[in-house]
Amino acid sequence: MQIDLRYRRVIRPDQEAELPQRMFDLLLVFLAEPQVLHNRAELFARVWPGVIVEDANLSQSVWMLRKALGESRKHWIRTVAKSGYVFEPPGAVEIAAEAPAPAAPPAAGATVTADANSKESPAAASAPGMVEAPVAPAASIPDRRPRRWGRWAGAAALVLALAGGIAWWSHHQQVAREQRRAVQLAIALIDVEDAAAPEDSRWPVTLLHAWLGWKLDSLPEVTLLTEAHLAADSAGHSPRIVFLSSGVDSANPNRVFLRARFDHGGVEQRLEKQGTPAQLPEMADELSQELLAALVPARASERWPALAADTNAARRYAEGVEAMERRDWVQSADILQDVVRLAPQFGLPRMQLGYVLSRLSRAAPAIEQTETALRLLQPIPDDVADVLDAERLSRNPEKFEEAAKAWGQLAAKHPQKRAYTLEQAANLNVANLHKEALALLNHPDWDKQSAGIRLRQRLNLAYAYLSLGDPKRARENALAAERIAAAAGKGWAQERGDALLLAAQTDSYQYEEKADLSGYEAAAKQFELAGNEMDALYARFLAESSRRDQPPESGLDALLAQARERGYRRLETEMLHLVALRHYERGDMPAYRARLEQALATALNAGDLYEQRMLELHLLNEDFLRGQFDSASRRITSLGKVGLQGDIPVWLSSYQAIIHAQRGRLVLAESVLDQGEKRDRDTNPGQDHSEASARFACVRADLRLVMGDTQRARANWKKCGAPESPSSRLQARIGNATVDLAAGDRSRAREQLLAAQKEVGQLPDGPDRWATELWIATSLTRAGDAATAERMLQRILPLARATQYEWMIAITETSLAETAATRGDWKAVRKHSEAARKLGLAGIWTLSNRLDVLDAVSAINEGDNPRALRILANVHAQAIRNNDAISQLEVQSLLPPGMAIGECNERCQAALLASTGLRGATLDWLVVPAKVDTKALLQRNIR
Repeated sequence: MQIDLRYRRVIRPDQEAELPQRMFDLLLVFLAEPQVLHNRAELFARVWPGVIVEDANLSQSVWMLRKALGESRKHWIRTVAKSGYVFEPPGAVEIAAEAPAPAAPPAAGATVTADANSKESPAAASAPGMVEAPVAPAASIPDRRPRRWGRWAGAAALVLALAGGIAWWSHHQQVAREQRRAVQLAIALIDVEDAAAPEDSRWPVTLLHAWLGWKLDSLPEVTLLTEAHLAADSAGHSPRIVFLSSGVDSANPNRVFLRARFDHGGVEQRLEKQGTPAQLPEMADELSQELLAALVPARASERWPALAADTNAARRYAEGVEAMERRDWVQSADILQDVVRLAPQFGLPRMQLGYVLSRLSRAAPAIEQTETALRLLQPIPDDVADVLDAERLSRNPEKFEEAAKAWGQLAAKHPQKRAYTLEQAANLNVANLHKEALALLNHPDWDKQSAGIRLRQRLNLAYAYLSLGDPKRARENALAAERIAAAAGKGWAQERGDALLLAAQTDSYQYEEKADLSGYEAAAKQFELAGNEMDALYARFLAESSRRDQPPESGLDALLAQARERGYRRLETEMLHLVALRHYERGDMPAYRARLEQALATALNAGDLYEQRMLELHLLNEDFLRGQFDSASRRITSLGKVGLQGDIPVWLSSYQAIIHAQRGRLVLAESVLDQGEKRDRDTNPGQDHSEASARFACVRADLRLVMGDTQRARANWKKCGAPESPSSRLQARIGNATVDLAAGDRSRAREQLLAAQKEVGQLPDGPDRWATELWIATSLTRAGDAATAERMLQRILPLARATQYEWMIAITETSLAETAATRGDWKAVRKHSEAARKLGLAGIWTLSNRLDVLDAVSAINEGDNPRALRILANVHAQAIRNNDAISQLEVQSLLPPGMAIGECNERCQAALLASTGLRGATLDWLVVPAKVDTKALLQRNIR
């Protein structure tokens, strides 16, 4: 590593950094006397002789010096508690040959004061209200250096000779060339506060920081860094560091000052404004303009809006800025609304209020405040106007796609400012265009960006993958983001909490009740460190809501009260939504519907389109369970037109396929699955499609079995059970048992079904469990265990009736009719069959064919064989039209040998059985020969 004396640079293998004058002087003291304890008073006397400075200046300079040395060398400066610092390099300090010229000459800019000994120092200029601050020359450092140093030659460089040595110069030259090609300016604004100063005296520097920071950050050629960014890294930049301070004149308590210090060409520059407290807003405005001209000279002639606020409004605004930094959106909104009333022409707080209100899902006022801000924030440069217009679009939930397009145009015009691409991706995510977001985020060049940029990229990736139903990649990116935040140090607790929360949510999504919930608590603790109490409470609420052994509304009332009181509308909607689902899982349908309605009302009131659409999916499930398939199909079509992405289109395709299958349209159902799976792959290229494929396979497996393809049915059940989701694996186990049953292995099928019954008994007692138990019970009846099936069905019937889910009630009544038939209780058969038919679901093939078969067998029992044959012939003909092989074989199993049905003779029947291998697809479980010999009865009728 080299220290360049001429240009006051630290040259590392990976980058170079120019140091401000005082920081460089401090480094020279350390270099001159390594392994020596330098107390703070001595360092102040040597580096700031005759100058009254804040104690924090030394701490800030040491901190920045460590940053300049690099992560692997920052320990060279060791802090000795209550004493000072020791410089401890691992090797000797040696003089090297002539140093190379800097990567780029120092930029010209306006100066006010300069080091008198500097060859580059222009004449000092004093503007009205500007006070020259004394600047000590570097030569004032006492000569306590070893004699071998001689006189410091400006053309010389110092090299720290490290053990082993490193040949790195060619690499450095390449880095320097890349830096010269990048025109992006990195600027860090650092507030220097006097810890002993009254709290009330610190707000002016917050005002200056916010006003100047907004201007700088709005410029496409500027990357604005925080202390947290500097502590993490600066992605190869040599950032211009500007120290901002404010205070009261010690000689005149009625005079206040605003001050800025920064390095220019190796020389420290100072800008200062003094005046009365009433003049502070004007001082901040003027100083921001002068700093902007000095830091970005190309912008010196451009006009900006005035800071239109008096001292009271400015003080209150500074409080709002601090609340925003804490991410306390409700308090921020309250304070900024005060500022808007106190200073109605001050545009920036309105712009920030629009952002805060959008975070609170209060779309209408957010849009209103943003539009007003754009009218007030004039004049501004044209490219800044483009940035503000993109922000305006981002405030409107109905224009997220337009916002993404606007940010994309900015990113294309200014590719060096990667924050624009991140804004584009974030807007694509909230617009549910996750695949487009992934296309932007999945590029290797992101790895070259700063920690802050990489962190936001990873969080956006995690969110996109989770929304697309890919928990594995979502978790990988969430944990990568957490590692970046953890390595970055202080100032990243919020981001670390966001990453941990996403990781915990992916675990819950993937592993369900078996998920490790400790991640939620880890996230909550990070949120608390960031001062974000609301997110901490929400993380803990998510943990509680994921515990199956807790009441559905555990901790909800307190959190809802806080969310309502503080205006967190999106959070309130999400909590009501989540609690509604817990009631659904437990079968408390009145509570489920009440919470669902409250969630929908809150989302409608807040204009939250995303939550409205998520709640619409639950209404789709309600349509399905009630057997209202026409309404469900209309809802699927409506949601499909929205262009939702991720696993939602997968669910929509699955629902649509199941509806077609229930109506007997098996080929159409499979076509819907084929199209859905192709669409998922085409619209999400390069992603892991295993979760989506598994869901499609679960539906496809049952279709293939009904159509007589046992081999493909088993292959799809295997794929269905591949994910680590316990519910998928349970579904696959039951599905494989139905294949065993249709193939004729009833003993194995019964064994598997009884094992599944025990497993499903551990689930929450709600509609999802009941639907699974109905499937098991129906299959157990066919496997010869009607007694167990009837006990299950009798338990479900009153629960299903209480839900008013007609579809579930009809299945239960039909299955009970079948168990009654196995024991010859024809009165009970008629009772349950009539109850099922009264529900008005006659058009549903999967119910009507079962009820018709029961009617046929009942007619045979009553001796009405002609009616029985007519019914069976109709069922068989419809089964052929539907391509339902199992129903065909079941009807044929009732016929006497050699008897044709419709156009299907004995040879046709034998061919179907041979081609499918479905030797268990019979109705002998329903008509036991010892009770009712259907074939004999039919045979007598034929004769």
